[in-house]
Amino acid sequence: MSTPKGLQPWLTVMMYFLVLSIATVIAKFVPVLDNLFFYFCVSFLSSLWILRKQKLAITTIGFIPTRKRDWKNFFIGSGIGLLMFIVTSLLIIWFAKEQWHLNKQISVINLVITLIMVLWSAFVQEFVFRGYPFQELLKNYRPWVAQIAIAIPFGLMHINSSMTPLEMGKVMLTTGMGSLLFGLGYIKTKKLLFPIGLHFGWNYAQALVSRTGDNAFTLFNVTQSNMEHYSFYNTTFLYLVVITITMVVIARYKREDV
Repeated sequence: MSTPKGLQPWLTVMMYFLVLSIATVIAKFVPVLDNLFFYFCVSFLSSLWILRKQKLAITTIGFIPTRKRDWKNFFIGSGIGLLMFIVTSLLIIWFAKEQWHLNKQISVINLVITLIMVLWSAFVQEFVFRGYPFQELLKNYRPWVAQIAIAIPFGLMHINSSMTPLEMGKVMLTTGMGSLLFGLGYIKTKKLLFPIGLHFGWNYAQALVSRTGDNAFTLFNVTQSNMEHYSFYNTTFLYLVVITITMVVIARYKREDV
């Protein structure tokens, strides 16, 4: 009995994530495998196998820059991600009364190491989530269906068992919005370079700020104010406002302008 055409994309995407879930379980028992390179290999091989079944090349995912515009989109995305973090941080500093101090231990080598690690992480995450599964759903359903379907596993990937239910909800909300932003970046350009840039710009700026004390790989250390100054409205809500405005601005541009 053949599978109804409307269900086929869902089944292949579910199979893709099932393979990744099995890989995650295996990595927990074999710690040496619990790294981004292993998950990228699993995602790459799974995508390669499914796309070959569809008579498509792995390059159709759009993760390889083939023109100057691709590089331009990556750097524009990186700039937007960096600007988002700066604006959000300035708002939090104002409302939560944080104090930032330049880290005197930082070195250029550490900054470069952090950059490479964050860039690799952003690339892998975008390939895994906005690669085959997102694009397969996008080809067969409305954009909002693909966006929500991928935002859920993307959010779950950032959750761990030590979190409280409230913390889990906050993570699902914030990373879910991030997933929508990165998905919009792909929809506007039909390549992964722009969303990789968005992801990298935000994460790199975030990685350079430490709220847990001195860190040789961060650029700033934050002295937090009294905890009573922190609330949903002057932290998470501000982030949601900034990311929403960013999505509105990106959505207003024609595809060829991005």
